[in-house]
Amino acid sequence: MGRHDPAGSRLTAMADMQFGVAFHGAESAHEFAGLIRRASELGFDVFAAPDHLGMAGPFTALAAAAAIDSGLRLRTYVLNVGFWNQALLAREVATLDLLSGGRAELGIGAGYVKSEHDDARLPFLPFAERTEALESAVREIRRRLADPDHQPRPVQQPVPLMVAAMSAQGLAIAARHAEVIGFAGLRQVRGERLGTLTLVSAAETAERVGQVREQAAGRQYRSDVLLQHVVVGQSPAESAAEMATAVPGLTVEQVLDSPFVLYAENAASAAKELRRRHERYGFDSITTHQPSMEALGEVIAAYRRGPGA
Repeated sequence: MGRHDPAGSRLTAMADMQFGVAFHGAESAHEFAGLIRRASELGFDVFAAPDHLGMAGPFTALAAAAAIDSGLRLRTYVLNVGFWNQALLAREVATLDLLSGGRAELGIGAGYVKSEHDDARLPFLPFAERTEALESAVREIRRRLADPDHQPRPVQQPVPLMVAAMSAQGLAIAARHAEVIGFAGLRQVRGERLGTLTLVSAAETAERVGQVREQAAGRQYRSDVLLQHVVVGQSPAESAAEMATAVPGLTVEQVLDSPFVLYAENAASAAKELRRRHERYGFDSITTHQPSMEALGEVIAAYRRGPGA
């Protein structure tokens, strides 16, 4: 089964790289159970559930995963702050943590898909107000979960918090509060219709990482990078060309420059690249989407064999 290190769950030791997979969907309970077992077999540490309409409810999916596997950590990746009442969200997080034996992680962000808010008949606030709402929610949920009288009572104190963003404002909130700082890898294209996203460059990533390090002021945290696509077994240029074709406005060079995809001729080369990115950006948590799970699983095996193996 998967690995569950209670000390690591409190993030007191950060030496080991952590790997996660973000759930996209399953056609049946049987298929879902197979997915969870396969994630554990491949060496993933975290099973993550997103918060989008048209996809499974995050807490239901994580609770089901907890019943199938006793080791995987269970992370919302990430909740839209505008979808949730703070008191009810604290209840959900505490319930998941209690019933999973202390494996819940609360990942939350400002939200970026206006159409989903419209569909749910929820307000989609201007960006500055969404980031203010995010920090307010983080503070209030933390307060509730730390209250010794809160029921249900979570196992972990604190329940690890992840804040994911790519904007300077969102990452500043993460630097102040989060045990896991999520670098989302996508940002709004300036001047384009809301929701038009592009991959973030290496230079911009380095700038954001530097800002976070300065603002965190010595706080201990994990840095999580969301790999939008992982391909092992073909030339990186070929993989980048396919991505550039799929995302209008991106060139092959821009794709290859981004630390939010991972393309390599083989798993050993991919593992070496992850080590390089760890040295450059401090990334010690790697997450990818379900379609790239098998590819990243190959890389996990190579990474854990160590350099030169």
